[in-house]
Amino acid sequence: MGLRDRLRLAVLAAASTASACAGSDAGPRAPGSSAAGGGGVDAGGTVDMGAADRADPPQMDAGAGPAGSPGGGSDAASDPGAPSENEGPCSSLFCEDFERGMVDPAIWSPQMGGAGTLEVQQQIVAHGKYAYHVHGSGAQGDFAMIVATNVPQALRGSGPLFGRAYVYANTNVGSHIELGFAGSTRDPAVPPAITKGMNFNYMEFAEFANSWQLGFDLFTPAPDVAKGFVEEASYPPARDKYPAATWSCIEWEFGDNPDLMVLWVDGKQVAQFDVGHIDFASVPRTAGSVLNGKSSGIIGGYTFVGFGFHSYGASTTVDRYFDDIAIDVKRIGCLSESSSASDR
Repeated sequence: MGLRDRLRLAVLAAASTASACAGSDAGPRAPGSSAAGGGGVDAGGTVDMGAADRADPPQMDAGAGPAGSPGGGSDAASDPGAPSENEGPCSSLFCEDFERGMVDPAIWSPQMGGAGTLEVQQQIVAHGKYAYHVHGSGAQGDFAMIVATNVPQALRGSGPLFGRAYVYANTNVGSHIELGFAGSTRDPAVPPAITKGMNFNYMEFAEFANSWQLGFDLFTPAPDVAKGFVEEASYPPARDKYPAATWSCIEWEFGDNPDLMVLWVDGKQVAQFDVGHIDFASVPRTAGSVLNGKSSGIIGGYTFVGFGFHSYGASTTVDRYFDDIAIDVKRIGCLSESSSASDR
């Protein structure tokens, strides 16, 4: 386990008496299955990046979207209202259900390292016939991510950015495993790169200490924000274990003006990060601000999103599945139980 994870575990132990968040009363969905057959990028086999495919991902489009203002008080981030369950075709600004049976190279740039692999497969799915699967050996440093840099213009800028994905974990482990992120290199001419070392700032939703984590990492902070690497994170007060061997509807909100994050699991809020909810910081805290007197613009806005896994500590074998990803500027909500591949 890395030094950062050991420090965060110490923080969690000190905060173990915190009050519990409300738990979910909506049962997660059981995995579906369809015709047998594995899948790689084209549902034909596991992706093997090779030397050529491990090069930098395609360059992103330049430009920044309109700044958003989530609003809200210190005890809650923005209040988008409880969304109704979605039915019908996906109407969000960005949608991916993997029903093409492949990781579409027109949308996604795969990045892998260590023993990390990725594929689109048919054995474990939330809805429809296909779902995205990432695999790791459990070694620290393994990762497999797909990154979308050509997101709609309306999703670029300081947010708020709302997302939803169905996520399935093969088992619950204690190490830090990043699942999804949104971020910026602060330079539209520089694409995000994981394969050659992180070169961007991002907010993430992740697994940590058998539960959930919201946090941000700064690898390229603006000079007026910080010098060097910075990490801050928050955890659910109840430290509820994340579900394993079942599908969960995960929703999140990321905002960079002001800087905040919210996480919902099966419709119930379980965690938030803002100036009043920071459980771990790699640098000294500044009272009344998120970081160094600032509570906005710390990330540098959002120009791309990514999904998969990145193991920041050793564990048993890691298998994570994703389905029905959607991103918008308003809360999206979970799919109704009656939704199927034909009516999404």
